[in-house]
Amino acid sequence: MTANRDETQGAVSRILQQSQAPKSISQIRKELAGTLRISSKDLTVLLEEMTAEGEVYSWPQKRFWDRNPRTVLPDLILAFMAKSTLATTSNIKTSLKLPLQMVEIALNDLVDKGRLFLWHPQGKASYFCLSEPRKTALETILNALAAGPLTEKELLASVRKKLPGYQGMDLKEHLSYSKQVYEYPKYGKVKIRYGLQPPEPGPYLGKTVQDITAIQSLLAPFRISLETIHDALGRELGLARETGEPSKAPPKGEIASPDAEPLLLKAMTRLQPFGQRRALVSIRELRHSVGLAKAVFDRVVLSLALQGKVALHHHDFPSSLSPEERDELVRDEQGTYYVGIVPKESP
Repeated sequence: MTANRDETQGAVSRILQQSQAPKSISQIRKELAGTLRISSKDLTVLLEEMTAEGEVYSWPQKRFWDRNPRTVLPDLILAFMAKSTLATTSNIKTSLKLPLQMVEIALNDLVDKGRLFLWHPQGKASYFCLSEPRKTALETILNALAAGPLTEKELLASVRKKLPGYQGMDLKEHLSYSKQVYEYPKYGKVKIRYGLQPPEPGPYLGKTVQDITAIQSLLAPFRISLETIHDALGRELGLARETGEPSKAPPKGEIASPDAEPLLLKAMTRLQPFGQRRALVSIRELRHSVGLAKAVFDRVVLSLALQGKVALHHHDFPSSLSPEERDELVRDEQGTYYVGIVPKESP
């Protein structure tokens, strides 16, 4: 070595402390070249001494770092999973360039602690994922159905983008945990479908409409109108005829006070941590702090969002909540539940 040992050791320590990954001897030597000159042989000896003293750690493929591989590995795996969402043991091993046994031990420990989950598709390799497979499937199903009813095939295609190998039997199992999804019955040419609202009768009336149209044609020579057939059908089904009296208008909902919006905005400011004017505020806390009627509170929150004064954060898994807990959130006309609110401009 041309520089003294302490100076070189300090420089090596700084390089490894600032590094985001283990480094090889050639990489360390290259970074030292700007300030210190040292041969590969001398650097190898120094690193072995530092390893023996516990200042640095030896990593696979003759790499070195100031972090213990067994301690750091779980966080490295979770960082990789945050980008990949779903991965096999082989994917993780290849990315981290670590021995299979070491990776498997860390993965099993993460699963045992509930920080990772296993997805076992039938006839395929197992996958690790950050979210519990049932929760992932239900979230994907609800998001897909938000646009309207879908067939089993269409739902499976949506979930397979998140969970490869997803099957119809998986769909049946996961839907059994959800109280938000309706299974529309098969009838004639109408396939089984799924939706977030009860089924519309229209698709099931195809044959009935054909029969009524045929009856109208049959009775046309007698000048029997479709309206007459409609009335007769109502009587046969036991439906009461309308009397022609105007229906009573439903009672109007509570009208929000003009002071409600500024009241909510001021309450949001009060609930935010000091100095953080864009922090997320819990819908539950905000509701309890202002004392408005539920209908008024919900309407004002959605109105503020439409005006662009606030941003709403939806709940990822509302079906996991009890009816009472869901009732404390704000629900829009599309059935989305909102759990948090953030001001977009200073109240």
